[in-house]
Amino acid sequence: MRQPFYQWLVICLFLGLAACGGTVPSGPASISGESTDEAAAPVAKGDAKLASAGSETSAEDQGTADEVELAMAGSSVTPPQPKPRTDPSLVIKPGDASAEESESVTKKLAPEDGATTLNVVEAETTEKPFTEQNTDDVINNIIWKIQSEVARKPKEPEAKVPEGQDPSLADDALEAAFALLAQKAKPAATDLPKREWSAKKAEGVTRIALLLPITGVYQQMGEELRKGAELALFATRNPTVELMVFDTMGGQRGRRAAEGAVAAQSDIIIGPLFSGAVAEARTIADAANIPMLLLSNNALVASRGSWLMGYLPEQQLDLLLGYAIADGRQRFAIIAEDSAFGKRLASHAQRRLVQSGLPAKDSMVLLEQALKSEDLLKRAIRKFSRYMPPVEGEAVPEKPPVFDALIFAGGAEFALRTAPVLAYYDLGSDAVMYLGNAQWNQRRILSEPSLQNGLFAFRPSNTDDQFVAKWTAVWPDRPGLLSRLSFDAVALAEVLAGKDRSSWQRELLSSVGFNGFSGAFRFLPGGSNVRAFELRQIIDGTGKLLQPAPDKI
Repeated sequence: MRQPFYQWLVICLFLGLAACGGTVPSGPASISGESTDEAAAPVAKGDAKLASAGSETSAEDQGTADEVELAMAGSSVTPPQPKPRTDPSLVIKPGDASAEESESVTKKLAPEDGATTLNVVEAETTEKPFTEQNTDDVINNIIWKIQSEVARKPKEPEAKVPEGQDPSLADDALEAAFALLAQKAKPAATDLPKREWSAKKAEGVTRIALLLPITGVYQQMGEELRKGAELALFATRNPTVELMVFDTMGGQRGRRAAEGAVAAQSDIIIGPLFSGAVAEARTIADAANIPMLLLSNNALVASRGSWLMGYLPEQQLDLLLGYAIADGRQRFAIIAEDSAFGKRLASHAQRRLVQSGLPAKDSMVLLEQALKSEDLLKRAIRKFSRYMPPVEGEAVPEKPPVFDALIFAGGAEFALRTAPVLAYYDLGSDAVMYLGNAQWNQRRILSEPSLQNGLFAFRPSNTDDQFVAKWTAVWPDRPGLLSRLSFDAVALAEVLAGKDRSSWQRELLSSVGFNGFSGAFRFLPGGSNVRAFELRQIIDGTGKLLQPAPDKI
């Protein structure tokens, strides 16, 4: 009875397995079951990782698209990006196979306008604050970075910054997280200035409206601009000119400030400082047919009827490139930071070099991951410099560096971070001409050994003593870069006040130009300007004057 029972049990077991789609195991069921489960688990985990990676990629792509859109609108909001994964075992060694992995942190950008392709080292985008600068350093550099790194708050899309050939500039233009004065000390609450003009405009009076950040985190810049404007008014003591101040709150109330200026029957508007506020204010000013002298250095916001007063970094770069080419330099390269300011300079340099018949031999944009990681930075610059380590026991042949001129498209922190590594890999300033920008006119840059002999363009300084004397006779502090712009803008407006308003545009576009405390400048019909700059070289820790700025344009 037992044997038929067991046979019936085995038949039932086979029939059950067949019905479930199973197969007869070749070995003990417990061992087979364990192997199957362990093999399936990694696959499931792998699928989960792939799905996660896909979602991260989509989020990053969306963040990049948002960043580009915000940059085009005149805001420099940087969307959050996934944290970079670092490998502490990556160390550059001669002949190390890991050097080949540097391809994984680089990618190509599509060339624009026939410009040389840029190599990009992938990373996040943030700048370190200039915590060691003094107040003068910050003030003298603020006009550069403020157009690139303005407050990260979205604005109402009532008006758009006009499009142009350098869309990256509009991040407010000019611009990387830079240490604003507001980051050095929290500003105290400031009341709006008292009205010093009558409600009704008197006959024969010319009203100048200043649109400035009087309150908010940028109030110290607004205060400096206001003082410069008032100093110009004090100097002339013209009773037929009234100066009125309207608060833009750093760009948040650009439209409201312009509406106040129009309601007060202003004849000319000076400001705003930020591109977003310019776009909003110009809509109101254009409708009222009021000309504007903009304090911005964003070439994209220039247009007929609103002229730029700011120092354009592209023009300073043109001076440097012209000097380098005249000096016989032919092998140019560009190293840039991943910021609106860096991309702006890099793109302009590429175009100018192509126009000069000397296209850049190589261009590289370093993103934040490479700047934070010593290993990735060394790897990227080593590849960029075509560095070949010496072979032990063999004499090192003397050969010129692969480039003879290097353009630094970035801020001061970027230069301080990259210059020592460039020198280590045979691209030092003793053999390569370093071309910087006006941000190099600060103590940390001037005293950096790896940046000695570097060149940079700067605003004219031949009238500094005279301006400082005028300023300190009225104000207890010392003037900064912005004060010269507002002084010259008000002085120019006062000159126009004595002329028929129908001739103002013709006067502004005079081919003779103007020469003020901010230097010689001339306006162009499209709203941009041409300015004079001086050329300086870093020698023994100081910026020695190499070529003075011309008195006329």
